[in-house]
Amino acid sequence: MTIKAKPLAGIRVLDLGIITAGAATSAILADLGAEVIKVESPTYRDPFRIWVAMREEDKKKLSPHFRATNRGKRSVAINVKTPEGRACLLKLAEHCDVVVENFRRGVMDNLGIGFAALKAANPKIVLASISSQGETGPDALYVSYGSTLESMAGMAWLTGYAGEAPMVSGVDLNYPDQVVAIFAAGVICTALQDRERNEALHLDLSQRELTSFLISDAFAETLPDDAQPSNPRLGNGDPEFFLQDCFQAMDGRWVALSVTEAERQRLEDLAGSGGIAPWIAAQDAEKAAASLQEAGLAAAVNLSGEAVLAAQEWQAGMTTASDGQPLKGSPFVIDGLDARPDEIGDFGAETVAVLKEIAGFTDRDLAHLADAGAIPAPVKELPKELL
Repeated sequence: MTIKAKPLAGIRVLDLGIITAGAATSAILADLGAEVIKVESPTYRDPFRIWVAMREEDKKKLSPHFRATNRGKRSVAINVKTPEGRACLLKLAEHCDVVVENFRRGVMDNLGIGFAALKAANPKIVLASISSQGETGPDALYVSYGSTLESMAGMAWLTGYAGEAPMVSGVDLNYPDQVVAIFAAGVICTALQDRERNEALHLDLSQRELTSFLISDAFAETLPDDAQPSNPRLGNGDPEFFLQDCFQAMDGRWVALSVTEAERQRLEDLAGSGGIAPWIAAQDAEKAAASLQEAGLAAAVNLSGEAVLAAQEWQAGMTTASDGQPLKGSPFVIDGLDARPDEIGDFGAETVAVLKEIAGFTDRDLAHLADAGAIPAPVKELPKELL
C-alpha cells in the first residue's frame, strides 16, 4: 500500500505503551506521520529494551524488538509516581491529540493519570487503552500473555493436529499483540477524523476480543446443532483440498504443497504410484518445488528467516538499522520518504527538548522537576547554576 503523503502530519501522540501492544500501535501512528513522544519512567523502563540478549555481547544493546516497536519516536523520561511528574505529564498531554497505553487495568487511575485526569487536562484528548480483556467485565483484571490470550480467544483451539494438544504461536510472534496494534491504529485514525469533536474519547480495545473476531467464522462452522464443539484442529490440512501439507526433501528443507481435487491427476502423473512424500524426499527442495510448479501445482520451499531476507525485495516492511542489522520496518510505503524510519534516541534523550518546546517548561521549571525526582537528574542540558 503506497501513501502519497503523511496523513497524520500535525498530530501529536503521547505514547505510554510498553512491550508490543501499545508501543507498536504508536509506531504505526509514527509511520503515518504523527509526532510520537515515548514516555518511560526512570524507575520502570520499557522491558522490551533488553528483551532479547541471547549472546553475552548483546546484553547492553537495545533489542531488535524495542527498536522496531519504537521507530520514529522521541524518548522522554518522566517519573509519574511523583506529584511533580504527574503534573508534568498532564501538562504535556494538554499539547497532544492522543494518548496510548497498555498497562494493567487500574494502573493509570492509581497513578493519577487516568481518563478523568487526562480529560480535565485536555477536553479533546483521545485515550486509547489497549488491554488483554478490555476495561470492564469479570476478566478485566486477568494477567495475560500472548499464549493465554490465544487460548482464551479460541485461537489455540483451531491450531495444531487432530488428536493432539492445542498450539500457540509462541513468544516471538505473539499474535494478539500484533493484531491489536493494527486495529488500534485504525480506530485512533478514525477518531481523529472528527475534527469538530468537542469531547474527549476513551477507546477500549481488547486483545482477546479482537483475536476472537478474526477467527469467529470458525466458531460457527465447527458448532453442530447440539452445540457441542467439535475438534477443528487439522494441522496443515484443509478439507477443501485433496492434499495440503509440507513434505521434507532430500536436503532437509520442506516443500509446502496445495492440490485441489481437480488437480489430483496432475499430481499422480508427476509423482507416480509411490506418492508425493517419497517423490519429494528423493530430491532437493528447490528442484521438487520447481517441478511441481511446472506441473501447474501450488508449491513453495519453506524459507528460513535468513533466506526470506536474502530473497525478498522489500518496499518498507523490513529495513536495516544504523548498524546494518535487519529491522522490522513499516507496513506502509509513503512516497518521498526514507523507507528506514528514524531510530529512537537514548533513554530520555529528548526530555528537556520536548518539555521546553511542547509543554513550555523553563530551565528553572526543569531544574525543579529534576530536584523532585520527576525527571532524571542531573540534566546535562540545563544551566549548571540551576542544578
